[in-house]
Amino acid sequence: MAISGGPDSVALTHLLKVAGFSFELVHCNFKLRGRDSNADEKFCKTLAKQLDINIYVESFETKQYANKNKLSTQMAARELRYNLFEKLMLDGKFDYLLTAHHANDTVETVLINLLRGTGIKGLTGIPEKNGKIIRPLLIFTRDEIDAYLKQNRFKFRVDKSNLEDKYERNFLRLNVVPALKKLNPSIEFTFIKNGSIFKEESEIIKDFLEDKNKFLLKKESGSYLITKSKVRNEKHQFSILYYILKPFNFSATQTDNIIENVNKDGLVGKVFKSKTHTLTIDRTEILIKEIKKIKAGSIKINSLQELSNIKLLKVKKTKNFNFSKPKNLPKQNELIINEERLIFPLTIRTKIEGDKFKPFGMKGFKLVSDFFKEKKMNLFEKENCKLLVNGNGEIIWIIGYRSDERYRVTNNSEAILKLTVID
Repeated sequence: MAISGGPDSVALTHLLKVAGFSFELVHCNFKLRGRDSNADEKFCKTLAKQLDINIYVESFETKQYANKNKLSTQMAARELRYNLFEKLMLDGKFDYLLTAHHANDTVETVLINLLRGTGIKGLTGIPEKNGKIIRPLLIFTRDEIDAYLKQNRFKFRVDKSNLEDKYERNFLRLNVVPALKKLNPSIEFTFIKNGSIFKEESEIIKDFLEDKNKFLLKKESGSYLITKSKVRNEKHQFSILYYILKPFNFSATQTDNIIENVNKDGLVGKVFKSKTHTLTIDRTEILIKEIKKIKAGSIKINSLQELSNIKLLKVKKTKNFNFSKPKNLPKQNELIINEERLIFPLTIRTKIEGDKFKPFGMKGFKLVSDFFKEKKMNLFEKENCKLLVNGNGEIIWIIGYRSDERYRVTNNSEAILKLTVID
C-alpha cells in the first residue's frame, strides 16, 4: 500500500490493519520539501513499526529527473512513484497496489479533465480498480476520513504545499470545490453517481467507435488505409477519425486538418507526421505508415551466397525447367532466371527517376513509374517497392510484381535459379 504520511493514507493503513489484511507499505521520499520530506519518511517508518508492518522506502532526486525529462515537478513525482510501484509488482514483491484516493479526489479529477477537454471518458472520474491498482476509499469523503482519524486520535502528517493554491489541483480543492459545495453540499456523491452513468455511456460510445474503426481502417502491405469517401459519408467525422488516429499519435488539431483536406478533396500527397507515423492523403485513400518503415536503402550483393542470405528472398536452384509450359511461367512473387545471366554486384534498391524495364511478356520498354500507376499502387507501396538490378544496370525484377522479359529463361542450363519473395 502506498503511504505518504498524510491523513488519507494513514486512515487506510489503520483500516486495513483493523480488518486483518496482509499488506506492506511503500513510501516515496521525493526530496522536495527539505526537512519536511525526511520527517514524513521518519513518521511512516515509525507508524509501520508501531503496527508491526513491513515498509519499503525509496528516495528520489525528483527535480533532477524533472529537468532531465522536461516534466513538471508534480508529473515527475507521479512518474517516479508509479514506476517504482510497477517495478515492485513485476519483481513479485506485491500482488496489488492500494492507494488512498477518496471521493473528493474524484471531484477534483473530473474538474481537471473538464478543463483539459478529455471528453466523456474524463468525466468518469477515478476507477475503483485499474489493473492491479485498487482504491478502497473512493466511496468516502475527506470529511468522513478526517472524522475517523479524529475519533481514533490517529496522528498524521500535513503537507504544507497542499495549502498553497499555485498548483492546479490545489486551486480547485481550496477555491472551486468549496464554492460548488455551497450550491450542492453532497457534490462528492453527485460526481460519483454521474461517474457511474458516464462510465456506462463511455463504454457504449467506445463500442460504437470500435465498430467504426474496424469498418474504416484496413491493414495492407504493412501500412494502414482509410478510404476517403467512407470518411466523407460519416456523420460524426471528428470523433470517429480522432479515435482511429489517436493510437498513431496524431493530435486533435491534425485530425481537424485531415478532415478538412478530405472533405474539400484537397492537395493529393499532403503529409502529416506524428512522432511515430506518417499520414499521407492519396487520391482515394488516407495512408498511414510507421516512420521507421518508410526509409529504404540500397543493398549491394556480391555473390550468390549473399543473395541467399537476404531475408527478403528465398533462393533455390532447379534443373530441367520447362519454360515452354504456361504453368511454369513466373508468378508475381517469383523470378526464374539462368544463373549465368547474373552480373555481380547486384543491387536491391527503390525506384529512381527514369527507371525503365521490359515487362515480362512485352516487347517494348516501360517506365517503372508508369508501371506503378497501372498497378494502382499507393504512395507507400511505391516508396517501399524494391527493384533487383543487375551489375550492368538493367532491372531484372520489380520484386513481387513483374520480372523483365530480357531475363526470361530460354534454355535449360545446369543452373536455373528460382527466387521467391518471403512473406
